[in-house]
Amino acid sequence: MKKIYLLLIIVFFIIPSQAQVVISQVYGGGGNSGATLTHDFVELFNKGTSAVDISAWSVQYASSAGTTWSVTAIPAATSIAPGKYFLIKLAGGATGMALPTPDLDITSSPANLSGTNGKVALVNNSTALTGSTLTAGSYVDLVGYGSASAFEGTAAVAVLSNSTAAIRLNGGCTDNNQNSTDFSTGTPTPKNSTTATNTCSTSPSLAIASPVGGTIYSPITATANVALSISNFVVGNPGAGIDGHIHYTVNGGSVVMKYDTTPIALTGLTPGNYTVFVELVNNSHAPLSPAVNATVTFTIASYNVVANLAALRADVIANGAGKYYQISSNPVITYKRNTRNQKYIQDASAAIVIDDATTAPGVITTAMNVGDAISGLKGQSLLFNGLLELTPIENATVASSGNTVSPQVVTIADVVANIENYESKLVQINGVTFDATATNFAANTNTPLTGPTASVFRTVFSATEVDYISQPIPTTPRNIVVFPGENTVSVPSPSIYFVARSLAELNVLSSNSFDNINGLTMYPNPLSGNTLFLTSTANASMSVQIFDILGKEVVKADVVNNTVNVSKLTAGVYVVKITEEGKTATRKLVIK
Repeated sequence: MKKIYLLLIIVFFIIPSQAQVVISQVYGGGGNSGATLTHDFVELFNKGTSAVDISAWSVQYASSAGTTWSVTAIPAATSIAPGKYFLIKLAGGATGMALPTPDLDITSSPANLSGTNGKVALVNNSTALTGSTLTAGSYVDLVGYGSASAFEGTAAVAVLSNSTAAIRLNGGCTDNNQNSTDFSTGTPTPKNSTTATNTCSTSPSLAIASPVGGTIYSPITATANVALSISNFVVGNPGAGIDGHIHYTVNGGSVVMKYDTTPIALTGLTPGNYTVFVELVNNSHAPLSPAVNATVTFTIASYNVVANLAALRADVIANGAGKYYQISSNPVITYKRNTRNQKYIQDASAAIVIDDATTAPGVITTAMNVGDAISGLKGQSLLFNGLLELTPIENATVASSGNTVSPQVVTIADVVANIENYESKLVQINGVTFDATATNFAANTNTPLTGPTASVFRTVFSATEVDYISQPIPTTPRNIVVFPGENTVSVPSPSIYFVARSLAELNVLSSNSFDNINGLTMYPNPLSGNTLFLTSTANASMSVQIFDILGKEVVKADVVNNTVNVSKLTAGVYVVKITEEGKTATRKLVIK
């Protein structure tokens, strides 16, 4: 019987001791593009009044839906004093500022946290957890963020980014076992054991967990939830055990009384600025003394209406990316990708890439094809590694179809000197040479270009999107039709590159966009026989030159009775140059 009592006493002392230590910050974007800090980290905090020995404990991480947990063991003879922090440095890279000196630096196989969605547990042993979810009692503390399958309470912390961390409120003191309201998201501020002691108060406290102050919502936002985190104060209708309730105002309006801690649901919002003031009051509606309140401001953005894509680009250059735009022009789609539902679009002034990153069909649900002009385009500007993109936030419509965009003839030097004028725009560059060491084009590879300024041809598009991957790299000078792009964080350099839509546009005379012969038709195409037919409105004498994919002339002949004999050509892709009355046109020809 004595042994049983002893065991109960041990359990009684261990559990409160463990509950004193919490995870106070989680950051997983370390070293990524746009990262604030070079390394991921997990910060622990002792919110209690006595030191806690965390020897042989561990911090464990799993992906948002993962079942396998990586274990970061805490060494022996490690303790955290009351009100003090413990910083654990994990995986990282080269981008961002250095962390303050960590209390534990994992140099061998550090955990690599997701910068957006994941889950982190503090465990009082070093045995790896299992499962995508966890049961209470299997961990000391748990933080799920983004789409994590495991978290404390009813919801996880919001999605993080390379510049934001999950930050426990009140310097780590708030712990209602509810991730969504115990944490806010914001700029990571890692603290270590040398940071000043933070003594947690037992007085009532109120914090606004979300939105973060200064948040800018999109113009289509009509509702917003203000999540509250309240400690040491029981909210409810007046009665036994109830300390009081909540008063709040929006933009200084009438006071609203709230008798629970669920988020404040704001509806019917329109573009503009909003200030929400929240205060704890006693059962007689009087503010506490000293007052306990919090304020948050946020904005519902308005659209910046711009005349065309050049005006959008100019505004981003002047004011930075992230604003919302409504495009008054009707840009034409020049290329369409499956990847992220991207569309290259161009009007008379400039070009840009639409990045509709959701799953198909994306935000723009209207079926659209190359040659369609887009009406009612609305979205948010984004710089992706230096490339300006527009992320749509509303559907758009087709203004007209069958439009053609002729490439603008430029030089590599023109593009390098003013990339903003040409980025994502369809251009023709004459007399370039591929200075390749490889034989064939490969995915995600740079091939040097000279013409005469040096640059690179980059195979940004995948083999399922373009037909030149794995095809021979041309060896003779030629004209090409390409999109200039920019990647300011890419390795290897240079940051400005060119990418093509098709093999035909890497051939001698580029694409069939150049058509100076009225009514020209070439058929059948693809061709499975030996005779190619050519007709035009003038029906005058014609001559043809046919080039293979390396730019070598393989047929040169006059058109007789509207026909050309191509029997000596093997299966493949060719470029046909047609000349009539001093006018020329080119066509891509596929022979089966």
